[in-house]
Amino acid sequence: MQAATRSGLKRLAGGAAIAVATVATVTMTMPATASAASILPPEVNASSSGNSITMSIKNPNPILSLTGCQAFVVNAADVPAVVENPVKLLDPGVVVYPNVANPLTLFGALPGMTVNSTTNEIPTGVYGVIGGCVSLLDLMNPVIDSPKIMQVGLLPGGSSDGSSALPFGS
Repeated sequence: MQAATRSGLKRLAGGAAIAVATVATVTMTMPATASAASILPPEVNASSSGNSITMSIKNPNPILSLTGCQAFVVNAADVPAVVENPVKLLDPGVVVYPNVANPLTLFGALPGMTVNSTTNEIPTGVYGVIGGCVSLLDLMNPVIDSPKIMQVGLLPGGSSDGSSALPFGS
């Protein structure tokens, strides 16, 4: 019985190794643009209160897509540049949250997941909340959703303490 179990485990391990090698070969030979074209943008909801922004991000991509998604708080003045070229999210000073110097922060929501987060102590001002997804196979071609413009804190001459989301471009 033990000999049969060992033989079965060896066949299972061999089959798994072949499957992994096949997937690796296919993904390495796929052109980068093809993998970026199949990435879906995330679903992002955001609200502000005082100097905090609460965000919910859902990654709609399939598990085998190797795609991570994140919600980014960016300076409102940088929103048009990010919409034109999402790689601008990696430029110093554009993203207020999260710390994009750490690449692991780019993958807040894995495929099929929804992640909720609150970031506190955002300086008073106007910001864009932009959701982005990127494939591990093509880090230089992220896909973003439509930005949401958020007022954070009490602006001079204003009567709001935040809690506002304005659609970008309308």
